[in-house]
Amino acid sequence: MSSKVQTMAAAPPPQTPRMSGRILAIPAAVVALIALFLPWIGFFVNGAQMGSPLTGMMIGTGSDVATGAGVVLFAGSPIAFLAPITGIIVLVLAFLSYRRGHVSQREGLITTALSLLVLLILWGQYARAQAEAVKYGVDIEFQYGLIVTYLALLAMMIAGVLDTRVAMARNPSFRNALEAAGFMAPAAFLVIVFFLIPVVVMFILSLTDLASSNFSDPWTFIGLDNYRRLFSDRFFPKILGNTIFYVVMTLGFFNIGLALVLALLTSHINRKAGFFFRMMWLLPRITASVVYIVMWQRFVQTPPYGIINQFLGALGIEHQPYWLTETPWLWVILVNGFVGASFGMIIFTSGIESIPKSLFTAAKVDGASTLQIIRDITLPMLRWPLLFVTSYQTLSLLVSFEYIWLLTQGGPGLYTTEVWALTAYKRALRTYFGSNQWGYGAAWAFVLVAIAAVLSLVYLRVFRFNELVEEPKIDVL
Repeated sequence: MSSKVQTMAAAPPPQTPRMSGRILAIPAAVVALIALFLPWIGFFVNGAQMGSPLTGMMIGTGSDVATGAGVVLFAGSPIAFLAPITGIIVLVLAFLSYRRGHVSQREGLITTALSLLVLLILWGQYARAQAEAVKYGVDIEFQYGLIVTYLALLAMMIAGVLDTRVAMARNPSFRNALEAAGFMAPAAFLVIVFFLIPVVVMFILSLTDLASSNFSDPWTFIGLDNYRRLFSDRFFPKILGNTIFYVVMTLGFFNIGLALVLALLTSHINRKAGFFFRMMWLLPRITASVVYIVMWQRFVQTPPYGIINQFLGALGIEHQPYWLTETPWLWVILVNGFVGASFGMIIFTSGIESIPKSLFTAAKVDGASTLQIIRDITLPMLRWPLLFVTSYQTLSLLVSFEYIWLLTQGGPGLYTTEVWALTAYKRALRTYFGSNQWGYGAAWAFVLVAIAAVLSLVYLRVFRFNELVEEPKIDVL
């Protein structure tokens, strides 16, 4: 036994990989600095004319390239100079690592990411030049300078990977962080592509006067004029008030209130019966939107055709109102609330089922009533589900207008039930006063995104999110 312990104690630590990316990065960076200018040197030395075939790396460098007829083939752009700039950065990083004696954690990541990004940009630039050449009938020769630059960037990317591998072997905590980042990378990619980039594009669009009436014209940036127009709109207070009322009432009474009541009730009855009632409450959510709204419209149809009015007539009640006209908000909230309650019900039920049964048993032994158990055990243990459902349903209600559009189209009358998201939709994608006002609609939508972001931060503070994600404190005996 002691010999085994001595053998384990004498085991050498894990070896750090000796292969450093600097050996590959330095020559690749030098090649990237030289290769970009080789085609231009040959171009001027040979005295070629504009009508002659154009080499790949000439496209998009310092000068405009034109056909023999004087038509600009491709406007000059500094994009192609990203390759030599990348070479300079990689050389600087290699020099710093030589002086330090080892590769830092960030050098490999910077080299890899920068080389890959520039490689993709140059590839896209060349593809764009090819499209322009085909359009004007000019030949573009895929010249060696472009191939060499691609290979140099690829070599620098491999060098960055090798340097990152060395840094991971030297620092286990960095390796753990990198593995966690790699695990989150697919989700981060989706968020960036499908949320952050569209938000940026929407903000840029909101600074223009783009509309269907001037779609063929170049974009005209008008600064914050769309936002000034938005906040000076005479119906802006009405739409804002409608949105607040709709979100607060639907969220409080149905998406959170009724959902929590349903979860508590169906969790304290027979398991099969609870499953049956939860399934019934899911029917509005899984029903097609149009079918669901048609059912509600049949309920509140004008007298004497509506189901509610027919029932009132059978009871001998003479006053049969047109419910959708006289009480539109009641039906808007009911229609959306029955759908939203099912989502919260499922989440809260899962949270209740995950609470240890021993807590309930101990409370009952101590003589606690059902209300005391719910107040002191169930609700405190549902902070995570409450945070998720409240934040998710708030954001969902802010951007939802489908059922309102199908039921009332924002009426009856002028902006009676119109909410912010519906206004943005009408401005941008409906023929509003004879024109689709995309720039103006984007301004409405961007303000809504900003409001949603602020509300998310408020919820994180109210529910003390930092305390929820803290690791449990374990006493060391």
